[in-house]
Amino acid sequence: MDNSSHYLARLFHIAQLTRAQIQQGYLIRGIRRQDISNLAEHHYLVAFVAWQLTLLVEQAGGKIDKAKVLEFALIHDLGELLGGDIAMPYAQRNPKAREYAKAFEAENHKFLSDYFGKSKKHFEQLSEEILNASSDESRIAKIADYIELTHYLVYMESFVESDVALIEGKIIKMITEFCDQAAREALKEFFEGWKIDIRRLATSGAKEFL
Repeated sequence: MDNSSHYLARLFHIAQLTRAQIQQGYLIRGIRRQDISNLAEHHYLVAFVAWQLTLLVEQAGGKIDKAKVLEFALIHDLGELLGGDIAMPYAQRNPKAREYAKAFEAENHKFLSDYFGKSKKHFEQLSEEILNASSDESRIAKIADYIELTHYLVYMESFVESDVALIEGKIIKMITEFCDQAAREALKEFFEGWKIDIRRLATSGAKEFL
């Protein structure tokens, strides 16, 4: 008899803690602690965005593993449950801190892998792949991450014009690295339109979009 119920109960218990772990990197933006989103909310919304981007790619004729995209989206920041979240503007100002934060997150993933039981190796592979955005599926999840954080800033009325510039280079680089040409073209077209829409939404509010 295997002990799958035992390790899954422990894993599900750990996952519940994402409700309490805030995305502390937003503190530097001036967002009050009590208003900052938590990892559970963030993971759900990134998964939602990634799902839609995957459908967009599929509709354009691209080949993508939808299940794997969602796996990446659901675990991409799980290491931050144990700390390591830093603000993107700070990471740009202090690249060494970003380097340490990524190493810390990788170590956290290594520790958390023990909670995945027989799926330990699978989780380790996923966490390494998403950390380095080394596949088309992981790139979609990372793009979804950047898209979600920008919409969150708009939602919190903390968006500034430079927020698009902050993620633009990263997203364009990932899109150009896509192996699937159809996916590359579909995401490039999406991103160009999204940049216009997010700015319009930030200045005009939801009224124009409803």
